[in-house]
Amino acid sequence: MLRLKRVTLGLAATFILWCVSSVGAQTADHSVELANQAYRRGEYQRAVALFSKAISAGASDPDVFFRRGLAYERLGNFGEAANDYTRAIGLNPGFTTAYNNRGSVYYRQGGYDKAIVDFSKAIELNPSYALAYYNRGNAYHGKGDFDRSIADFSRAIELDPHDPDAYNNRGWAFLRKDNPAKSIEDFNRAIELNPRYTLAYYNRGDARLRTGDADGSIADLSKAIELNPEYGLAYFKRGNAYFRKGDSDKAIEDYNRAARIKPDFADIYNNRGWAFFQKGSVAQALRDISKAISINPNFAKAYANRGCIHKSKGNCRLAIEDFNQALQLNEQLEELYAERGACYLEMNQAAEAQRDMERALSVNPRSPRILLAVGVFKERSGDYGQAVELFYRLVSLNPKDAAAHYNLGVALGKKGSFSDAIREFDAALRLDPKHWEAHLARGTVLEFIGDRTGAQADITKALALKGERTNGRSLRDPVDLDRLRSTIGEK
Repeated sequence: MLRLKRVTLGLAATFILWCVSSVGAQTADHSVELANQAYRRGEYQRAVALFSKAISAGASDPDVFFRRGLAYERLGNFGEAANDYTRAIGLNPGFTTAYNNRGSVYYRQGGYDKAIVDFSKAIELNPSYALAYYNRGNAYHGKGDFDRSIADFSRAIELDPHDPDAYNNRGWAFLRKDNPAKSIEDFNRAIELNPRYTLAYYNRGDARLRTGDADGSIADLSKAIELNPEYGLAYFKRGNAYFRKGDSDKAIEDYNRAARIKPDFADIYNNRGWAFFQKGSVAQALRDISKAISINPNFAKAYANRGCIHKSKGNCRLAIEDFNQALQLNEQLEELYAERGACYLEMNQAAEAQRDMERALSVNPRSPRILLAVGVFKERSGDYGQAVELFYRLVSLNPKDAAAHYNLGVALGKKGSFSDAIREFDAALRLDPKHWEAHLARGTVLEFIGDRTGAQADITKALALKGERTNGRSLRDPVDLDRLRSTIGEK
C-alpha cells in the first residue's frame, strides 16, 4: 500500500505587501493573522472564513489564496482548493508550491494526468523539489505506470535519502511489478529510518507472504498490529499467512478480528469461508462466502470458491451456476473451465465437458490444476494415452508432488503400462508414505500381474491408512478397485 503524504509543507514562508488602501490593509492583515492562528489550531472552517474576509477587504496576494486553498484541502473541499491554487498561480506563475498542491488535489480526485502536468511544472521550476518527484511517483503509480513511478521515487530518494515514505512507496511499486525481493529491500530501509512505520511493516509482511515466507510475514504483520491494534487489514493479511501455513484455526481467529474492524470488507468473509471449508465446516463456509457476495456482487473469486464448495458436495447444478457467474465477471479465471467441465462430466454432459476441458487447456497449458482436471477427464473418457501425456506434464512441473505421480500411475495402469505404473506409485509413496490410494492402486496392479504377496501387503496397508489425513491427496476420485481391474483386464 502507498503512503499518501500530504503535499503541504506548512504555510508558505514569504509574504508580499497587500496592494490596498491603508485601512483595508490593516483589516486584511488582521484577518490573515487570525486565519493563520486558526489554521495552526486545526480550525480550518474558521480559517477559510477569515482568509475570505481578508480577500473581501482587498487582499490580492497569491499567498492568501494559497493558504485558503490549504484550509479547503484540509476540509476535503478539493474543488475550492484547486480554484484557490489556480488563482494563486494566476497571480504568481512561478509559485512552485501552488503547482505541487494543485497537483495533489487533482491526484486525490483521481485526475492523475492533470496531477502529473502540475507536478512536472513544479519540477521544471525547481529541479531539486523532492516532494514533487515523490508526488508525481504516486500519480504514475495511480495510472499503473510502475516504471515511471519507480524512477520518480528513486529521484526523490536521491534528493532526500532520509525520507522513509519514498522508500515505502517505491517498495510498493516494485511489489506491484511482482518483484517482492526488491520491494523488501525498500521496506527494510523505510523501517530503518522509522522503526515505528506501521505501513512499511504491513507492506513487508505482504511481500514476504508472496515469497512464501509465511513466518516472516506473520512477524511483520504482528508488529504492525502491535503498533496499531485496530489495523483490520493487518489481521486479514496475517490470517492469510496462517492459512498458508496450514493453521486454519489461527487464520479464522484473525479473520474474525478483521471482520469486527472492517465489517464491509468482502475479502475477509471469502477467505474465512475457505478456511472453514478446509476444516470441513461446509455450512459456515457457504454462509461466509455468500456474505462476501452480498457485500460485493461482482466478486468473481467468491463465486468461484462457492462453486468449488458446491462441486465438492456433489451439487453440480449450483456449482455450474456459480462458475458461470464467476467467468462472466472475470474470463481470466481459466481454471474454472476445468472445474465446470468436471461438473458437466458428472452430469453426463460429455460435449459440454469436452468443450470446457479443451478451452481450459488451450488457455493455460501449464496450470497444474488444469492438467490434473483434463487428465482425469481424458482418463474417464477412455483416452488413456492423452491422459498419460497430460500427467507426465504435471509430474514435470511438480516432481515432488505425490498426487501427480499417483495420477500418472493410475493412467499408466489403465493404459496397460504396468511396470511404469508401479514406478510412479513407488515415487508417490516415497514422497508421501501415507498416501493410501497409491498403496491401493499399486496393490491392484501387483495382484493383476500375479504378485499376490505384494498386493496383499499394499491393500492391507491402504485399509489401515484410509481415513487418516494425508499430505498428497489428489483432486480426482479415489481408485475404484473393480473398475481398475476390469479396465486392466480388457487390455
